[in-house]
Amino acid sequence: MARKGLTTVADDILREVRGKPGLTAGAIVLLLFGDEAALRRNSPVCRRLVDNGRLIRRGKGGPSDAFTYHLPTHPSILPPT
Repeated sequence: MARKGLTTVADDILREVRGKPGLTAGAIVLLLFGDEAALRRNSPVCRRLVDNGRLIRRGKGGPSDAFTYHLPTHPSILPPT
């Protein structure tokens, strides 16, 4: 459990995706850490959030169709009604 006033990397990722749906893992790392050096450390956290159903991942994962991350309840993910 995170201590009051402190956030986990997962919390930070969810906050960024909430504010800017469709971010790639590289863009999330740049926003959180300022450079892509932390990409290897961040990618497993994104995968874990997807596995836990807290994020949705779209794309094929290559340079021309990079994975993008979205909240499962974001309007861009929900089917039209």
